[in-house]
Amino acid sequence: MILTRLGNKRRMKRDLAEYFPKHRMRIELFFGAGGSFFYLPTPKYTIVNDLDDDVTNLYMTIQNNLERLREEITIVPISESLIKHWKKNKETDDIKKAVRFLFLSNFTYMGKGDTLRAGLDNAKESILKNLKETFQKLQNVKIMNRDFREVLPAISFSKGLNDKEQCFLYLDPIYFGTEHYYRVPNWKEVDTTDCLDIMLTSGIKSAMSEFDHPFVLAEARKRNLNIIYLRERANIKNRRTEILITNYQINQGSFAF
Repeated sequence: MILTRLGNKRRMKRDLAEYFPKHRMRIELFFGAGGSFFYLPTPKYTIVNDLDDDVTNLYMTIQNNLERLREEITIVPISESLIKHWKKNKETDDIKKAVRFLFLSNFTYMGKGDTLRAGLDNAKESILKNLKETFQKLQNVKIMNRDFREVLPAISFSKGLNDKEQCFLYLDPIYFGTEHYYRVPNWKEVDTTDCLDIMLTSGIKSAMSEFDHPFVLAEARKRNLNIIYLRERANIKNRRTEILITNYQINQGSFAF
């Protein structure tokens, strides 16, 4: 995984694998840093989606222009002046746009794109080291750039070819009450409840990651969805319990490493 983002699922991989059902196709409505995809066993077919065009452009650039992207990352200077420039200016070229996004996400404090992260880490070396593996994992992955409510209607499901019974839908949206950390201030209650309703109506085994926020718990219970308490983790200044909401009964170990 090469993209640093708040809430990535790298540390949660074994918790998730324990409760994910077996599946032939995985559909991810909020791909982001792709922690659940890059760190868990990969199914035969995958469709990933993110409304953020910077996210989808990055992964499509890795798929289609790996070596040119590697060259641009290698020569990019790690400087505060570049942060100031890219805060004010966007890039139109796909490769430079991907480098800008990686730089502001991985080289700045908490990925906010404001101040250079100073420390002993070597973010550039880490990106370059993981580029090839990321490229390999993305082979045969279809990438979509839509509102999450528009994804499933655009996918062709058919008996025998792409059975819903062999699919798995994973939702890792902005956690309710944390939207101000993600520069997405317009995430509302209805967006969270729409995620839960998709789980109810999709006809596909579905799981959604969240914190144990009282609103989320109440809405999940209202829909008779299963709630699994995973582990406590830090959320900026607070500690919350990570939960997994599912529309299927749990068989532990069904998607083991």
